[in-house]
Amino acid sequence: MMNVVLVAVLMSLLALSPADIVRLADGRLVHGTIVDFDEGTGFTIVRADTGGRVALRWEHLSAAETRRIKESRGFTGEDPQPFLVDVVHLVMKNGTTETGVLVDDGRRDVYTLTRRGSSDSFPKQYVRSVESGRVEGLSVYSTEDLYQLLLTQFGTPTTAAQHFEMAVAAEGANLYGQARDHYIAAAGLDPSLKPELIALRIARAGIKIEDSVETARLDEIRNRLYKKQFDVALRMVGEFRQDYPASRQLGDVATLEGDIGRRRRNHYQGKVVSDYFSFLGKSLGEVSRADDMTLGAALELVEESIHLEIVDRLGNSYKMDAAGIDSLWEARKGGSVRTSSYGTGTFILGEEKALDWVGEKDEEEAEDEDTTEEDEDLQDRIDKVLKKRAAEARQRAKSRRSSRSLEEGISPDDWWDQTASDDRMRWLMAYYAEFSGHISVLRAKPRNCRTCEASGRIEVMNEKGEVEAALCPTCKGLKYERIVNFR
Repeated sequence: MMNVVLVAVLMSLLALSPADIVRLADGRLVHGTIVDFDEGTGFTIVRADTGGRVALRWEHLSAAETRRIKESRGFTGEDPQPFLVDVVHLVMKNGTTETGVLVDDGRRDVYTLTRRGSSDSFPKQYVRSVESGRVEGLSVYSTEDLYQLLLTQFGTPTTAAQHFEMAVAAEGANLYGQARDHYIAAAGLDPSLKPELIALRIARAGIKIEDSVETARLDEIRNRLYKKQFDVALRMVGEFRQDYPASRQLGDVATLEGDIGRRRRNHYQGKVVSDYFSFLGKSLGEVSRADDMTLGAALELVEESIHLEIVDRLGNSYKMDAAGIDSLWEARKGGSVRTSSYGTGTFILGEEKALDWVGEKDEEEAEDEDTTEEDEDLQDRIDKVLKKRAAEARQRAKSRRSSRSLEEGISPDDWWDQTASDDRMRWLMAYYAEFSGHISVLRAKPRNCRTCEASGRIEVMNEKGEVEAALCPTCKGLKYERIVNFR
């Protein structure tokens, strides 16, 4: 009796088990059965719990999940890829650029380029530089020549698998007629070879050929994407939808739009760190060089305005709103380790802040701001050896703290007025990194004052010509100047 009940329970659980489990890009799981599968756009899943239908596009899933689902249905990653060819860019002295395939026509005084069946020659005296690059094949080759290039690269196909490979390459090269012919040949030679996929590709190629004007528009959008002209590409997507609201290629448009969005974000994600610090340096440089600027006003700008100004500059550059820029900046990863010093203005912080240690590890002192991540790895290895010495140094620094004034001889405002703009800028950079809340501080620590060699005193000649000890004018007896490592 027990076995009968157990079997019944197991059978009921199997009956209720969903056929598919889909993981969305945000980590949520959807249980159900996939229907209306489309390799180019996505699918619909009928939920196991409610019976509701949810339309999902590939951009709603991670790349790994998209690949898993496609492979489970025989679509094993043979997505057509852009067929790019090697070219040269002739950057002319008048500011224009000429692109094509460089050929040797025997003349020494000119560069000759071929483009879509024609040749043009440019005297070398008018060319500033020659740069290599890669572009879509049809931008420099005629349809016939590009197809011959594919045959040269892949060979003349004879088997079903070879025809399929050539068809995928031709589709990636936007040679839809040739692609359809090779898909049909593959299906004829081996009807069991990916029949569902090939049927879909044949139908898609037919639409591309029949709606050639729309296809040309989509190919131009892809060309803009490959050139990283993301905003132009997105604008063209919107224009396509307005001009062809009933297009049979709207699925391709949606996929393309998602691809543009992802690549645009990835592109700017890779740029935001270097661009942020570039704008930060420019902004702090402007503040440090301003004739009527005071230390108090500079601090107010650093604490309240600089980040907003940088976000505004990045937004104008990336064509993105402030929320988008902040999101990119908060999600940043890695980047070079940078170093800045308060220098002779360390005393402005007050003794307690000036001698405070931030970070668990010490590092070798560095002046340059271009320390690489590889350098940091080396420093981390050194840190293990120096850890004990660093802890002892922190304890010594804390024991020397007191409430005495550090303004003997020169006030913070005097320091600002008398200091070169480059030193002001380094001070502001260190302060912004440590206290703005927008920068990741790896370490902030005191290091030996280079004026008094960490003694806090220097020898001076008095009015009687006698040598006597005096308070170090650089560190004000702190014995240290403060440096900050950040990224």
